[in-house]
Amino acid sequence: MAKKNNKIWTNDGSKDFEELLISLSEKADTIKLATAFFSDTKLINQWNKADKNINLLVSLRPPTNYYSLNSIYNKEKVSVQFLGKDFHSKFFIFYIDNQPFACIIGSSNFTAGGIYNNIETNVLLDDQKYLKEVDREFSKLWGNSHKLQPSDLEAFKIIFDQFQRKAEKEKEKYEEFERELLSGRSTKSRKVRTCRQAKEDYKFWIAVNEIRDIVSELSKEEYPDIPVYLVIDHFWHWVKVIWTGNRIQLRMGPNKALKIKKLFKEYCDWDKSDRSYTQEMAKNSETIFSFLLSENRIENLTEDDAQKIFSNLHSGAMRTKRFDAAKKFATKNSIEQIRTSFKYLLYSNEELELRIHNLYVNPEYKLKEFSLSGIQDLIGWVMPEKYPIRNEKANDAVEILGYNYSKV
Repeated sequence: MAKKNNKIWTNDGSKDFEELLISLSEKADTIKLATAFFSDTKLINQWNKADKNINLLVSLRPPTNYYSLNSIYNKEKVSVQFLGKDFHSKFFIFYIDNQPFACIIGSSNFTAGGIYNNIETNVLLDDQKYLKEVDREFSKLWGNSHKLQPSDLEAFKIIFDQFQRKAEKEKEKYEEFERELLSGRSTKSRKVRTCRQAKEDYKFWIAVNEIRDIVSELSKEEYPDIPVYLVIDHFWHWVKVIWTGNRIQLRMGPNKALKIKKLFKEYCDWDKSDRSYTQEMAKNSETIFSFLLSENRIENLTEDDAQKIFSNLHSGAMRTKRFDAAKKFATKNSIEQIRTSFKYLLYSNEELELRIHNLYVNPEYKLKEFSLSGIQDLIGWVMPEKYPIRNEKANDAVEILGYNYSKV
């Protein structure tokens, strides 16, 4: 095979990869297959009928299929050996007169998924230097493996049948999960290029989640009925206004998690000795935001509701007091537009970054008088179990705690 044929082969659900295997096998008298998982016998049977010598090396563990192995392991000119759970190689070598002339290395197992259905990436090699190295690797693995015995198969059948029963149940659960996960979500090729502010929000979310994981256990002990994101939101106020007001700015160093956890305990003690604003936040989230903007109520949102929501946002409270901003928000946007945009922001299955981008710049969703801070605020207030509240106070506190999320 000419060297120009070295290339990437991507299995996209077509028969291209199968055709490659068939094309190479037609020139070969011996085929050596190293595959972590084996289940598809179609090509093995074709090659066996064509009088090819086949060496098949597998991992004897599910999802390698007992029934597939049982149907081919005793065929003439088919030799099957196995390794244990650590074996994860996938490469297929094609020989003529004991000399390798082509090899495929990649992600495909010798399964229906690996050959026909999955998204796989494989490399076709014909360079003699690499072919000799791969041949030596196969010989080493083959020499360290075990010849498959009928008694091995009988013992494996019990394991495989148990795995299969469990896998069928798990498959149903995963398919349901995947349907919900991807329903209504755009593929990358269809997405607009999101603005810097929306990208930054995603980085902020990741930084907050690291802090959340550090303080989560303590938060649940101190505030068992309040979502951790809501507790953290007032922790930002304490970090920025109270803690940094009388201490040197935090330098994290190697004991970052311990320092943050200690600071969070100080915050909890302060909060409970003061007005316990954290409890008030939880009440507002439940009785104002989550109630008025619940999925089954949002279509009935009124102008008064819209004003109430706006004026209770961190970003809207001061503007409402000084400039009557809540009323302007409710009058400059039709209630139908507010419902549509809020419903999209809160309940669309699009990635959050894209939803924020569209509320911020896309005329189809952009609301007058509704700032970027309001967009980032709102989703956390309505769904505090799922999303953090973001505003300038939160931005500053996260940076004070040593997280740089602004480089996007």
